Amino acid sequence: MTTDDYTLQELMVIEAGRRLGDTESVVVGLGLPVLAATIAKLTSHPHFVYSTEIGVFDWYPDPETIARGPVGIHDISLFPGSGMLSDMTDALGAWTHGGDADCAFITGAQIDKYGNINTIAIGEYASPERRLGGTGGNTDLACSAARSVVIMSLEGRRFVERVDFITSPAYIDGPGARQREGLDVQGPNIVVSTMGVFSFDTEDRGQTGSCEMVLTDLFPGVEAATVQAIVPWDLRVDPNPGRVQPPTDDELTWLRRLDNLGMYLREGRY
Repeated sequence: MTTDDYTLQELMVIEAGRRLGDTESVVVGLGLPVLAATIAKLTSHPHFVYSTEIGVFDWYPDPETIARGPVGIHDISLFPGSGMLSDMTDALGAWTHGGDADCAFITGAQIDKYGNINTIAIGEYASPERRLGGTGGNTDLACSAARSVVIMSLEGRRFVERVDFITSPAYIDGPGARQREGLDVQGPNIVVSTMGVFSFDTEDRGQTGSCEMVLTDLFPGVEAATVQAIVPWDLRVDPNPGRVQPPTDDELTWLRRLDNLGMYLREGRY
């Protein structure tokens, strides 16, 4: 999927970074969030607190010296410019469960209409079609961060009506479910895909409304009917969806510089 100057995968990464708050404390999960958050730090949102689940706190990449994006949440390129280097006990325990994570920036293998994410297994848990990499810090982040920004390619195998296993709970099965399971309310949550941006049908972070995904913004050249043809449930669509702005020259230059080896946007990796 391409336009004249960029791919929709590239725009997905850039737009996901744009959706972070200017001064939020963001805990960045494994995969595409690492690249997207780095671009945001260098362009649209230089002042948010960039931390990872393994204990890198408040990273400031140096635009003069950075040659590539971190290849993971553990990459030693995250060490210079960080305010503190610690461990997962501090990052997921004291920081995230302590209530200091404003935003969980995560991805996964599947997402459903309530925003729940699966990173455990495809198919039945006891006898799966495919066993996946596991939770990492996704469970902690989804349970305890004040909101979530999810980045996920819009594919039928990824967007499902109900995930096969809930690794990372969002609104679980509808209004009031988080409170029923002993979790705080959460939101406003956002999902950024390769065709558009979704919010959720709840004005009070999961206590009322349907809590289902709502298509609010479309990528250039994409229509809501195209998105609905991929999503396997009756998708809610904003009656006047917005249009996501194409990448700026600066954003696109940084993305291609940071991912010059194709660690993130090579087909099969996103």
